[in-house]
Amino acid sequence: MQPPVPEDFSSRSRAEELYERGVELEDNGELEAALEHYERAVAEDPAFGDAFVEMAYIQLRLGDERRAVENLRRAIRVSGHPLAYYNLGWVYEGRNRPERAEVLYRKALAASPEMVDAHLGLAAILLGRGAIDEARGHIDRAAQLEADADYIRFLRESALPRYGEFAGELAAAAADGSYLGMKERIYLDFGAVLLGSAGDDGLKLPPETRRRFARPAELAVTVGRFLEFCRHFRWQFDAAASVDAASEPPAKLLAGLLGVPYWRPGEQTEKRRVLLVAAGLYEAREYFAALDALEEAGCSAFVFVLALSPDCSREIDYRSLPQAVGLVTDAEPHWLPRGAEGAPEDPDRVAERLAAEFQARWRPEANLAEQLAWYDRGHSHLNFPLRASGSVRR
Repeated sequence: MQPPVPEDFSSRSRAEELYERGVELEDNGELEAALEHYERAVAEDPAFGDAFVEMAYIQLRLGDERRAVENLRRAIRVSGHPLAYYNLGWVYEGRNRPERAEVLYRKALAASPEMVDAHLGLAAILLGRGAIDEARGHIDRAAQLEADADYIRFLRESALPRYGEFAGELAAAAADGSYLGMKERIYLDFGAVLLGSAGDDGLKLPPETRRRFARPAELAVTVGRFLEFCRHFRWQFDAAASVDAASEPPAKLLAGLLGVPYWRPGEQTEKRRVLLVAAGLYEAREYFAALDALEEAGCSAFVFVLALSPDCSREIDYRSLPQAVGLVTDAEPHWLPRGAEGAPEDPDRVAERLAAEFQARWRPEANLAEQLAWYDRGHSHLNFPLRASGSVRR
């Protein structure tokens, strides 16, 4: 009888060495070098699911979604990797394919029942089609698995009640492939007040709009509605501040209309309630920096975003949600003309001009009570106390 032939572990050992080195490089931010090591690892061991998953993760970070999807599918094919199912579900969710994402999240949980992110991802999909009780079950399971306690609290106390209000409408929309209006979507996803602008009645806001705050009337209507909300719900602020230079003129306009001082970034030194204004939120970096500066000074922030970019909205998480939004659109602020030599106009002069335009154009609207009642009596599960100053969750 021939002795058994010893199993050859050489290729796997070499693949694991390359993989571990790739992890080190990835941790150091050397993504291209890490990717090369993962590619060499799967060349040594074509069934190395972990390496395919890491390759895909880097490719997603580098914006190469097509190759990332290919590698996630390879990881599923060779090893049924739970993270591959989850990450592929995340990709499909970003592509607005919730039905496909749901299937993949369920497969991730079948392979790894204690994957917290898959429970939370599936809960979000279920909420979106009105399956509130099943979503609650996955949120509760994520809590048992020690998911972030603040996020679980946000889901239970804020998101679940909002989605519960619209369970029937969401289920009907999922069944016939339709969508809720943008006012409802911002309430559901952000827990924020969507004010609208010129061209709408503040109640029926379409999913897409051509409004860009490119005309004085658009700013006047949105600011006017915001002031009416402030008066009705007694929102009070100690100062106004701006996210960036483009936001300084409308922030100064609001400071004047509310009778509070304007603070430049970095000037706040006392614990105060601050109205933080963003003219157009395109990417979240400056927004987060402004929130951090206020937090470090011990201030609470109530955020008013005139134009929330659809792309930027995906970067904002539950800890930094705005409280009031004008429109979901890309801004083209009309108050940013250039001087004769290309230098920006003085913000104080621009704010004065905006104030004159506002006084000339704003008139209280006949359906104002209905706009207020939409939140006051209809949908009050916002991400801030409706009848208080509110603060950003950080």
